[in-house]
Amino acid sequence: MIENIFIVNRLSQMKAVSSELKIKIINELILNPATGQQLSKIFGLSKQKMHYTLKTLLAANLIRIINIGNHKEVYYRAKAKNYFIDFSLGNNTSKNENNRSRINQILQSNDLNLTSIAANLLEHSLKMTAKEKLLIVSGDYNMPLVKKILVEASKRQIETTLLLRDKEMLKAKHDLFSLATYSWDFESFNRLLKNCNVYLFLNGESRFNPLNDPEKKKIQQKAFGKSREIIKKNSIRIAMMEGLMKDELTEENILSEINFWKSLDINYNELTIETERASKHYLDLKKIKIQTEKGSDFVFDIHKVLCDYGSFTDLPRQCPLISIPGGEVLLIPTEKSFNGIITAKTGYLYGKSIQNPTLEIVNNEIVSYQAETNENLITKAISEGGPDARKISTINIGTNYNMNQVNIDPLYLSRAKGVISIKWGENVSIGGSVKGGVEWQIQLENTKWI
Repeated sequence: MIENIFIVNRLSQMKAVSSELKIKIINELILNPATGQQLSKIFGLSKQKMHYTLKTLLAANLIRIINIGNHKEVYYRAKAKNYFIDFSLGNNTSKNENNRSRINQILQSNDLNLTSIAANLLEHSLKMTAKEKLLIVSGDYNMPLVKKILVEASKRQIETTLLLRDKEMLKAKHDLFSLATYSWDFESFNRLLKNCNVYLFLNGESRFNPLNDPEKKKIQQKAFGKSREIIKKNSIRIAMMEGLMKDELTEENILSEINFWKSLDINYNELTIETERASKHYLDLKKIKIQTEKGSDFVFDIHKVLCDYGSFTDLPRQCPLISIPGGEVLLIPTEKSFNGIITAKTGYLYGKSIQNPTLEIVNNEIVSYQAETNENLITKAISEGGPDARKISTINIGTNYNMNQVNIDPLYLSRAKGVISIKWGENVSIGGSVKGGVEWQIQLENTKWI
């Protein structure tokens, strides 16, 4: 199977593609596999010269030999659909900007239509109509989508306000703003929030800009409380997409981004039906016991069942806050009912992966924990999350059938169909009582419900 991209990052490879002929041969092999004899005829070259050229490309790992049926001839094929040169071999100070541009080109070449995705979000996810007001908070990384949303919103007579919160701005807020200015910034946001019908949070950069000032944390929590009051009073629809697309030009990162956008390109009516069907399984259950091959073994009672359909509906289990991409059944555990051991391969916290975490839970709270990597982040989350930091907020079951379970940002994996995640943070906004100040999650694999 041909790969999506190939990064030309060795001098030998750059030398191998230094001629127009070799580039033309690779382009031909992107379209179709071919034998040396076929390529000789296409390019009008002798068999000996074509053989030498193909040998050079093979040695540089730019093409490969494939088997086609029972053919005895040797067939050649390109390694990928797209070849990109990594200019970071040199001392290039604008690497990220160049990489971002090249990543966007790759996305376009994979038939990802951001205009269609933006229109689908406005109409079928956010359910916006003419004369409504949309407030968007975004950083730089999601601006390609934001620009499409702004255009599509204007076409539909939707009034839009955009607040840009890039990494530089967030760092300034956390490190340079005085307490008075920091408080004023949140007050300004809440004034804008009061006047909108839909609030769309696309500021993924916030995941990588920790707030360390304890006084500013108090201001932040107070402001968030005020925001929740405004949202509830004015029935504001809230959608969040905290994704941060990485700039490093690697196949892993680009496949992750392609799969992310594909998960947004979904039929929201079908996703609603899928999520609603999954939720009905849990309505009559009182107690759930879960075991996994990794070693998890715990039990809990269900206090409430909610659904993140990825869109706003009139269904009774509609979650007041949706995720983009969405698709989850949310189980709020009854207080002091969750007990046992959670052992998993991966968790996600402060924008980083936690490998092989094990947590002991008593009466819904973490009483002990360990992890192979980034155990200190769990310690930090408990320290910074307030009195409810140890309490589990929800158990989530993914329903997004368009979400690939491999090559995807782990933050979104919880929405992939069939994936179960244990989450910490707050659940007050969805009808619970937990007010944890730091959101993070552990993903379970090979789960058995008892």
